[in-house]
Amino acid sequence: MRSLKLGLAVISLFCFSTSLYGSSILSENFSGLTDALAVTSAGAFSTINGTNVDIVGPSLFPSLCATPESGNCIDMAGTNGNSQGQLRSNMLFPAGHYLLSFNLIGSQRGTTASTTVTFGNYQQTFTLASGDDTSGIVVNQPVTLSSPGFLLFVGNTPSTNVGNLLDNVVVSTPTSTVPEPSSLLLLGTGCLGVFAKLRHRLHR
Repeated sequence: MRSLKLGLAVISLFCFSTSLYGSSILSENFSGLTDALAVTSAGAFSTINGTNVDIVGPSLFPSLCATPESGNCIDMAGTNGNSQGQLRSNMLFPAGHYLLSFNLIGSQRGTTASTTVTFGNYQQTFTLASGDDTSGIVVNQPVTLSSPGFLLFVGNTPSTNVGNLLDNVVVSTPTSTVPEPSSLLLLGTGCLGVFAKLRHRLHR
C-alpha cells in the first residue's frame, strides 16, 4: 500500500511538472568585484584587443548603476588608453540553443553611447540616450550557436571615456521543451490511465 502511494506521488510529479525555465550557465552581476578604473578582467568577462572597462558602483561613481541595475556595473568605456571596451566572456560556449539576458542602460552622464552585443546568430547594436534605462534591457532572447562561440559586448563610442552601463548578464539553456498539443494530449491520456490503474489497486 505504501509503495503504491509513493508510486502515485512520483507519477504525479513527473506528469505535471514540466519546467519551461532555463538552467543558468553564466550569471554575472559584477557586484562581487572591487570598483576600479581601466580594468581588463571583470568577473566572468575579460577585455580583448587592448581595451579596458571601468567597474563602477557604491564606492566609485555610485549614481551610475541606475535602476534596474544595482550594486556594481560595467562602464563599457574605460579610462585612458584604448578605452572603448570589448568585453568577451571567459567561457567558450558549445554549439547549441541558449537564452540571453542582460541590462544595458544609458551612460547617465549626458552622452549618447552605442554598444554592440554579439552571441551566435544574435547581433544587436544599442544606441542609448544618457537616461535610457529601458531600450537595452533584454530578457531570455533565444540564441543559436552553430559552432562554439563567445558572448561579446563592444563599445562603439570613440573619442570619449563615457559609455553605456552593463549589468546582470545571464546565459541559460532550456531544461525542457514545450510539447506540441498532440504530444500533450498523449502524455495526459497516459498519465490518467496510470492514475486510474493505481487508484484501482489502492482501493481493492
